[in-house]
Amino acid sequence: MDAVLACCPEIPFWPQLPRRSFYEDMYVQYLERTPALVVDPAAATVYVDTRKTEGIERFYEDVYNDRVDAFDISDRAAPGFYALLERLPAMAHGIRYVKGQLTGPFTLGIGLKDENGKPIIYDSAYFDIVKKALHMKAAWMVRAIRRVCPDKEVLLFFDEPALVSFGSAFVSVSAAEVTSLFDEVREGLDARVGVHCCGNTDWPVLLRSGVDVINYDAFNFMETLFYFRQELDAFLARGGSIAPGIVPSSGEALRDVDLAGLVRVWRLCEDHLREAGSDAEQPVIATTACGLGSLSETEAYRALELLKRLPEAVTAAT
Repeated sequence: MDAVLACCPEIPFWPQLPRRSFYEDMYVQYLERTPALVVDPAAATVYVDTRKTEGIERFYEDVYNDRVDAFDISDRAAPGFYALLERLPAMAHGIRYVKGQLTGPFTLGIGLKDENGKPIIYDSAYFDIVKKALHMKAAWMVRAIRRVCPDKEVLLFFDEPALVSFGSAFVSVSAAEVTSLFDEVREGLDARVGVHCCGNTDWPVLLRSGVDVINYDAFNFMETLFYFRQELDAFLARGGSIAPGIVPSSGEALRDVDLAGLVRVWRLCEDHLREAGSDAEQPVIATTACGLGSLSETEAYRALELLKRLPEAVTAAT
């Protein structure tokens, strides 16, 4: 938490540490107490047992009665979130946004399997449970942040690494269906909602949705987003924004990169956005290309340090 606050004091976020505990696994962390979910930390497995119906009726009662507190995320699953909440009051004056994150609906649907190994996205009944659980968990997270910082805007990201597989022969879900997923889970949330995808994908799926921010790996896939100018122009015109992942998140790239190189990446993204529309301004939020969980501690701290120093370097190069 110290590292996060030192790097990103204006947009603090909570550290998600999947190596610490299986309960912080991306398929477990945001579905606690969801009906039919079977979690075995000893075996490091999680799946949906569609034969189990216990708790489903109560689940839907809580959803339809908007009992948000019934969908809390425990400190066992997200101790970093509670660490953030503890630290926020002392630094609230300097905050622009408070950032939270959850696994996105497409990634959950593709990666979470039933008892037969079939992705749960193809079981409409149980995937409906997953989608509603995710929406309620998101609403709970926003409410928890606002209890501590009622006058700050919340920036809530759905992380979608599985979107890189969309459009392949292994995923038989239409673009319209995927777009509707994001609209379904974000609707009614008291937050600015973004989606993170750390690779290349069919970007119009996101650009046509109602999300507010798209965060992508601009270091490795800069041009891909700008191939879809019509959809991008419409996205920017309605107030959407791009949060480019400028700092690489692989150890090899981090060893080879310096601030001057990252400033060039930033400027290239800025130029592309200006070309996309007269109202497009330089990116407001720069990030790492993806999460840093695959790095050593030394590499992760270097990535954060580069991200921290990037704004000053951009200003100095102007």
